[in-house]
Amino acid sequence: MSAQRAELGEFLKARRARVTPEDVGLPSGGRRRTPGLRREELALLAGVGVTWYTWLEQGRPINASGQVLDAVASTLQLTPVEREHLYRLAEATPVRLPRTTDCASESVFEEIVAALDPLPAVITNTRFDIIRANEAYHDLSTTGTNCPVSTRTCSGASSPSRPPARSY
Repeated sequence: MSAQRAELGEFLKARRARVTPEDVGLPSGGRRRTPGLRREELALLAGVGVTWYTWLEQGRPINASGQVLDAVASTLQLTPVEREHLYRLAEATPVRLPRTTDCASESVFEEIVAALDPLPAVITNTRFDIIRANEAYHDLSTTGTNCPVSTRTCSGASSPSRPPARSY
């Protein structure tokens, strides 16, 4: 067993001991020999097999997917820093990336596009709705020029080089 796998096992054990059954909505179940959740409880809540989780905690050389690590991290109620540490120890890539709206506000969007003027700049969401755009972008864009910035979308207008967008 590698040192990194051993550290992963110790990390998981320590975090499992920190979470009580009451924290995750389970009955306490009476007297426990060790603090925190049992391996079986954690595996059930995370939606993984008990044997697989046991092997992960024992540091056996198994490949843990990002989805499974994400489920384990959520069940253990890990902080973002602890979650990142878990992924590094397991040598995996995180499934969830931080959302833009979690780290920026509408006023920050306005500052960004204004600072880029005279270069065309636009900020869109995951559906490609236009959140903010600067005047240089509006000068180049032929879509939705009669609409306020907050209501312009990619599906809201058509351009001469593309067929009109379908509405579903």
